[in-house]
Amino acid sequence: MTVDTRTRMNENMGTFSERFPVLYDIETRQKKADKVIAVCQHFSFRPLNELVCLDLGSSTGIMTERFAENFDRVIALDVDREGLKWGRRNHQQKNIEYLCSDGTDTALADNSIDVVICNQIYEHVDNQEGLMSEIYRVLKYDGFCYFGAGNRYVLIEGHYFLPFLSWLPHRLADIYMILAGKKGVYDVKLLSLGKLKSLTRNFWRHDYTNMIFENPEEFYADDVIKRGNIISRLPRRLFTMIYPLFPAWVWVLTKRK
Repeated sequence: MTVDTRTRMNENMGTFSERFPVLYDIETRQKKADKVIAVCQHFSFRPLNELVCLDLGSSTGIMTERFAENFDRVIALDVDREGLKWGRRNHQQKNIEYLCSDGTDTALADNSIDVVICNQIYEHVDNQEGLMSEIYRVLKYDGFCYFGAGNRYVLIEGHYFLPFLSWLPHRLADIYMILAGKKGVYDVKLLSLGKLKSLTRNFWRHDYTNMIFENPEEFYADDVIKRGNIISRLPRRLFTMIYPLFPAWVWVLTKRK
């Protein structure tokens, strides 16, 4: 992740993992990792235990360790030194390499990674185009990227839990944060569906969003989605109409040749 002035203002309050204690919640993080793994297993034509994985935004490494149980080797990358230090100190898996580096400049070799996991990360990166270019550069041509992406037009913003926070221009969002008693400035950069499609234009997008809604147990999403939920039973035309308002989307990205 790159760091701008707004991000530095929040870093004065501590690292990302210090500001968001949920990153140390083992049960919650493992459940999130299981969802990612299920999608990767469904999409991959090769066993995951033969593949090298890059976990972008690893932080405390709880999800990374879960990935390491399934992949041959995992590179845990983040600029959060404290989170990485905690992960290195507490992990059990021996096939994890920790790398404190910017997600837009990983120093990894071209076409060297089988699977990139970029789950709810893009919104914390200032140079989002640079992030996607770096994913494209390091990803093998027969590899893929798990891309979990939050929506700017979500009703309740997922980091500070304030209604409509991400809809606002950042100056107004900062004022809203102050009025709501939150510390720091709003440094999350969520995008709309249209802008996310533009951001990922160099990749083929394989959409897993609806499949997860229809099969929550298979993708370990039954803790938040119940089988037979209203969205999964909507006629296709209505589903398409409300799709831009989903709180998040799950895509698998492959490189356009």
